[in-house]
Amino acid sequence: MPEQAMAETPVEAGSRYGDLVWLAYFALPGKGKRAYRLAVARRIVDGAARWGGDPERRRLRVLRRAMRPSRRMYRGLGPWLRALPVRLPDPAVTAALSRLDAGVRVACVLLRVAGMPRYRVRDDLVRLGVRDPWAVIEAAEVALLPPVERPDPVPDALARSARRPVLPIAVGGVLTAALVGVLVATEGGTLPGGGRPAAAGTPRL
Repeated sequence: MPEQAMAETPVEAGSRYGDLVWLAYFALPGKGKRAYRLAVARRIVDGAARWGGDPERRRLRVLRRAMRPSRRMYRGLGPWLRALPVRLPDPAVTAALSRLDAGVRVACVLLRVAGMPRYRVRDDLVRLGVRDPWAVIEAAEVALLPPVERPDPVPDALARSARRPVLPIAVGGVLTAALVGVLVATEGGTLPGGGRPAAAGTPRL
C-alpha cells in the first residue's frame, strides 16, 4: 500500500480505556500541542465512561464529543495532564487529519486506527448523524495520511488518577478549616459558646 495506509496493527475499538482515548485523540479537530490533545481525549473518555453502557455506545459517545468538543473541555486539564505516555504519535498525522471534514476524519480513525470494516464504519457514521456515509467512507479511503505507529498504551492507572473523586478533598478542606477555627479561638482564650479554656493562650487539639 502507498503512504495512504496506516500501520498494520490497528487499535481495537473496544471498551478498553486506552483504545477509546486514542480514538478520541485522532478524532479531535485542530492541531495544537499533543500533550493537551491527549489530555482532552482522556477527559472525553472519562466523561463518557461515567454514563456506562455497552462498548458500542461508549465508542459512539466518545466519537460524538471528539468530533466537535466544547470549549470547556480545554479548561482545567491539570488532572488529565499527569503521567502522560512517554511517546506520543507523530504530529504530522493529526495535522493531516485536521484538514479533513469531521465526518471524514472520524471515518479515517475508524477505518485506519480502529481497523473496523466498512459496513460497521457506515453504521457508526449514521448513528453520529453524518450524511451520505458511503461517500464519506470513500473520501476517507483515498485521503493522504502519513503512516502512524501504534500509540503507546494509556494504562488504567492513569484513568483512575484522572477520575479520582474530588469529594474527599472537599470534605478534608472543610474539616481543616473547622480545625483551624477551633485552634484560633482557643489561642485567643475563648471557646465556641463563650466558655474559657483550662489554660488560656495554650492551643489544644
